This record gives sequence, C-alpha cells and structure tokens, in this order.
Amino acid sequence: MKRIIICLAALLLLFNMDALSQGVIAELQAGTGTYSMRDLKGLNRYIKNRLPFDTKIVADFPPFLNYSAILKFRIKNAYLGIIQSYQTTGSRISGRDYSGEYAFDITLNAYSPGIYSEFKINTVKKTELSFYSALGVMFTGMKMYERYVVLEEKFLDDRYNFRSKNLFLEPGLRVLYPAGCLNFAFNAGYLVQFGNGSFSSAENKNNLLGNPLTGDVVRPGWNGFRAGISVGWYFAKKTEQ
Repeated sequence: MKRIIICLAALLLLFNMDALSQGVIAELQAGTGTYSMRDLKGLNRYIKNRLPFDTKIVADFPPFLNYSAILKFRIKNAYLGIIQSYQTTGSRISGRDYSGEYAFDITLNAYSPGIYSEFKINTVKKTELSFYSALGVMFTGMKMYERYVVLEEKFLDDRYNFRSKNLFLEPGLRVLYPAGCLNFAFNAGYLVQFGNGSFSSAENKNNLLGNPLTGDVVRPGWNGFRAGISVGWYFAKKTEQ
C-alpha cells in the first residue's frame, strides 16, 4: 500500500505549474455495475447442493451502487490524476426445513486506488466526448455469515473474514457538459480485473479459501460493465474551450 501511495504522489509531482494553471478538478461520481463473481457463484452452488433441505439463492452478487472520487489536472486536451473507488455487492442462500431456518450470506467490499487519465475525442458545441481509463489496485474484503436457527436457538452461527488484492483496468467513454465552474458527465465502460490474488483468511494469510468440489482457490470477480454520473468542480482558472 505504501508503494502505491508513493507512486501516485510521484505522478502528481510530474505536473508542473503550467498544468495546474489550466485546471484542477475535483469530481464525485455515483454509478452501478455488473460483477461476474464466477468463483463465488460456484461456491454458492456447492453450499446450496450440499444442504439436506431445500434452499434457494435469493441474491447472487447483483448490480449495486459504487462511488468514486477523482482529482485530476487538465493539460490541453487531456486530464491526468488519481482516483479512489468503492464498490459492494453480495449474495444470500436461504431455506427452511420442518424445524428451523438457514441462511448463508456473503458481503463484498472493494477499495480501489488508481491512476486516472482522460483524452478528449470531440466537442459538439459545449459537449465533450472523451476516452477515459483507470488503472490501479483492488483491495477486496469479504465477510461470510452462516447460521441455522431452530425455535429461536442458534445451532449454527459461524463468521469468516477474507481478503484479496488484485489489479484492475477500466477503459470507457465519457460525455461531459460544462456549466460555469461545474461539469456534469455520464460515463460507460468495462472493468477488467487481473492478477492471481485469491481470498485468504484475515487472521492467517496462508489460509486460502477454496471450493471443495473443484479444489480450486476462490478469487473475487469484479469484471463487468460500469456506468455512472458525476459532478466536478474547477479549483483553478478554466482554459478557453
């Protein structure tokens, strides 16, 4: 983590005062995304099938809100800066037998610092079309909670915490409309997760999470489409369009 912070700080130092005078922009973004989660969906199927009573998967890592904060510097027709993103999703298996109620929940959260770039493709009147990309590291935390309750008495009440670290790349297109010192934008892209960072126990990093059916280690799968809307503020004099 320290190396990432040092690299991002070094990137900012590369921007000279001429770049700063062209525009410093802070931006907040809210959006949604799809998440493949192939390994975790396979683990859910294994758990569901091993239970001796009927259950169903009522949530299987659906799209959910994600948030990003971007600090970027304008250099002619490009922006360079840093980004911090947060996204979350989860799943639930639930069921009942004649005597009790069962539930197995997974909650995932990912914090993703990275380097952000944006290049203007075209301008129609005041509306800008740009290509953007974000490259960085995904720190994923996962909580598992399994419980079985019979007549309000807990026969099973297990909690597990896991972590993983992977890289990501998100390219996409962005439409921006400036209004005074504010920018309003819509972006759509696709996030690609890469790296071999499997889930390990938060208590012991050598204890890896595996799928007993396949024998394979389990990794997060944040791959999927992303879309969002954002608002940005200029903190320096804006250059002429």
